[in-house]
Amino acid sequence: MPDAPSSRRVLSTRRVVFMVIAAAAPMAAVAGNAPLALARGDGITLPAAYLLAGLVLLCFAAAYSSMTRRVVNNGAFYVYVAKGLGKRAGIASGYVGALGYLGQTLGLAAAFGYFVSLVAAESGIDLAWGWPAAVGTVVVAVFGYRSADVSARFLGVLMVLEFAVLLVLDVLVVGEKGGGAFPAGSFSPAEVAGGSLGIALMFAFTSFIGFESAALYGEETKHPERSIPGALYISVSVIAVFYVLTSWIIIGGAGGEAAPGRAKDELGDLVFNLAEQYGGTALLDAAAVLLCTSVLASWIALHNAASRYLFALGFEGVAPAAWGRYHPVHQSPHVGSGVVTLLTVGVVGALGVAGADPYEVIASALVGLGTLSLVLMQGITAFSVLAFFRTRHDRHWFGGLAAPVVASLGLTAAFVLACLHYATLTGATNPVVNGVPLVIVLAAVAGWVAADRLRRRSPRRFAGLAHTTHRHRPDTRTTKPSYTRRYCVVGAGPAGMVMARALLREGVPFDWFERHDELGGIWNADAPGSPMYSSAHFISSRWTSGFYGYPMPSHLPDYPRWDEVRDYLHAFARRYGLDRMVTLGTAVERAEPLPDDRWRVTLRGAGGTTQVREYDGLVACPGVTWHPNLPALEGRDEFRGTVRHSNTFGDGIELRGKRVLIVGAGNSGVDIACDAARHADAAYLSVRRGYRFVPKHIAGLPTDALLTGRIEPPKGMVLSRDVDEMLDALVGDLTRFGLPAPDHEALSSHPIMNTQVLHHLAHGDLVAKPDVERLTPGGAVFADGSEVELDEVILATGYTYALPFLDESLLTWDRGHPQLWLNICAREHDSLYVLGFVELADAAYQRFDEMAQLVVMDIHARETGRHKAELSELKRTDHPDLRGGIDYVDSPRHASYVERTTYIDHLAGLRERFGWFDVDDDTYADLVVEPDGQ
Repeated sequence: MPDAPSSRRVLSTRRVVFMVIAAAAPMAAVAGNAPLALARGDGITLPAAYLLAGLVLLCFAAAYSSMTRRVVNNGAFYVYVAKGLGKRAGIASGYVGALGYLGQTLGLAAAFGYFVSLVAAESGIDLAWGWPAAVGTVVVAVFGYRSADVSARFLGVLMVLEFAVLLVLDVLVVGEKGGGAFPAGSFSPAEVAGGSLGIALMFAFTSFIGFESAALYGEETKHPERSIPGALYISVSVIAVFYVLTSWIIIGGAGGEAAPGRAKDELGDLVFNLAEQYGGTALLDAAAVLLCTSVLASWIALHNAASRYLFALGFEGVAPAAWGRYHPVHQSPHVGSGVVTLLTVGVVGALGVAGADPYEVIASALVGLGTLSLVLMQGITAFSVLAFFRTRHDRHWFGGLAAPVVASLGLTAAFVLACLHYATLTGATNPVVNGVPLVIVLAAVAGWVAADRLRRRSPRRFAGLAHTTHRHRPDTRTTKPSYTRRYCVVGAGPAGMVMARALLREGVPFDWFERHDELGGIWNADAPGSPMYSSAHFISSRWTSGFYGYPMPSHLPDYPRWDEVRDYLHAFARRYGLDRMVTLGTAVERAEPLPDDRWRVTLRGAGGTTQVREYDGLVACPGVTWHPNLPALEGRDEFRGTVRHSNTFGDGIELRGKRVLIVGAGNSGVDIACDAARHADAAYLSVRRGYRFVPKHIAGLPTDALLTGRIEPPKGMVLSRDVDEMLDALVGDLTRFGLPAPDHEALSSHPIMNTQVLHHLAHGDLVAKPDVERLTPGGAVFADGSEVELDEVILATGYTYALPFLDESLLTWDRGHPQLWLNICAREHDSLYVLGFVELADAAYQRFDEMAQLVVMDIHARETGRHKAELSELKRTDHPDLRGGIDYVDSPRHASYVERTTYIDHLAGLRERFGWFDVDDDTYADLVVEPDGQ
């Protein structure tokens, strides 16, 4: 499920508990299930059954909590099933869960109408059950349309009243019967072994249905990692204690051993007769009214649960996409709620018109279906927790093994018992009613097919299906190894600075060299070979682009200019004392491997002096935009004008009085094309294929910050999850501007964060052209046969990856890219690392830090020997798919592309696997030497 904006996180643990206990409907469970369990089980073991069911479900809560401590899940249990058993199994269970909540919701609509009509009849009012069911549907629909917080407040009141009436009955019975209110036979071994426990257990588990809905409100709680497990523990404990005591007292009040016989005679009237017997007509009237409100409360809670399941499945892309939208004002899954309401009206209304009995047919069949579905989903979830922990080193004996085993066995037993005695559970003899469980199989198959269909049609969406993230793990070590090996770090651009900070924090000895006179890499425009130009700005916003522990200052514009980025990098270096650690003006001229994974490094200083040093490891942070890619152009030698690469471009004023062609529509290319449109006499942009142009702002807010949830959308605005659909709506038909239509999905190519180019194309200041066929002495001829006169051609054709200080044969290269494990570690040399040779549609600096931690983790393994063999084997043989199902454009530029979320999750999984910590804004706090970096 999606991460929720903070405005949707309105529920506290207490309010989730209200929703959950209301879903379990204590009054309806006691008044409806307890007499049936006594009558059909022909025994008094119901309190023991409630106790056993409560213990099993507490084990379930423990298993769930154990997984929650390791995996972030703001959604339903199906996400954990996907994590433990695979995505298709997860969606299959999601369909079963949705069916369960829908069945319960629709069945309770008929039950509510039935019970209200009975209470009305006791008052002498002849009221057909359809009328109260219709009114209840409207009430439930209103609560479903509004936020869960509104429902929680209302349900909290009803829940307190339900408990109050039943507790009054308990007190009255105990007051009159004394110790006789607690018959010992309910827990006697003979009674428990007498055969009635199985039937009682079936009804006991049924009475807890609804407690699992706590997981659905993770999106709407501020601290789901605490609130949801807490709500589960509290709800199960409160319900279990209440059911055990109340059922025990009811048995005592009904005559102890004689209670089953009385239940057979009175059935649903048993509890109400006891209320009148011990409390008079006042308690009877209160119990009757609260039975109706109990059903209504449960109906509201389970309607909300069904709505959220439909929302989740729609958001995941395995159900209609419209279901996955939330209300822009109320922040509720209003579309899913509307669907549930329509199904309630359609199904219950049609069955009612057909003459089906509201209680014995409609409620029995649908509530029975819901019960089976949800018990099965709970059992599968418990088994998924067991599967998740099966190979993990951090599995606790109870939370990761004993609890999920007990929960899965207990819930499986409950499901089997309910299937075998389904007619007893529903109280129906209608074969159609008792054949309803087959629908569960159809739902599971439909979910599996929907997930598989998504896998085939949209691998990218399937890769993100039922997405979870690992729970953040700070560094809790009190001591660190005393590192003896020294490393050489090459390059002091952003990646090198991140690497140096990580090594410094860990206490790893290193020497650090930068060939230019300042830190900052390409952002130092005066450095020879820097590709900076005066109009260059960050393509990611300041909201997403800062380092861990040092965000970009709020006084900067949304997209800082190159010199503002440079100054930020220098301030970052001063903040952590990095400027005092680097040796500037010294180039690593050559690095050669030595035996025992060591390196001989030749250094050349500013004066041309050389020296040779030896190191235990080499970390290369060379940057990727220093070595221009210069394609061959036919006719270049004949062209009388200038042909140059964009890395030599400095300012638009260079283009005044010229007719200029820019070749290539990457981010630099379109920036320079905009400069040419403003300054040149004539400006042309040559593109070989269709690109997608992404606006830097949506509704006045930075696009990347909006899409990643750093900034909430304006109230009333709902963003489409389909990025292609959103861009098509925002940008429109690019062919109107003479550009080719996009030939790829939005995320399968490097994003072009520029729509100013479309402005210039629309105004005729810039003209789009296809690929260059050849240059002529006076201009260029294009693939469509058109020809223009030119004075200058600027090749914005990108850069090549290079490690000029290493012999190319030391690494395996493919399409101009070294084949590194996770784009970081050399496969051929155990002590060679490269930081920054990765491309992804994301701000890079925090990703560099996560990559640097993998380097430090491997250095730690080299030093201590812990996990060393396993890591070395991974570096040699592991080839994970880091593309997240995205079919990237087939070009050298995208050869090292990874999908952002997949890459982040994979690195996080490795850190967790090897017991390494996660980086956050507090990780480097102890290194700060100049708090403001100024």
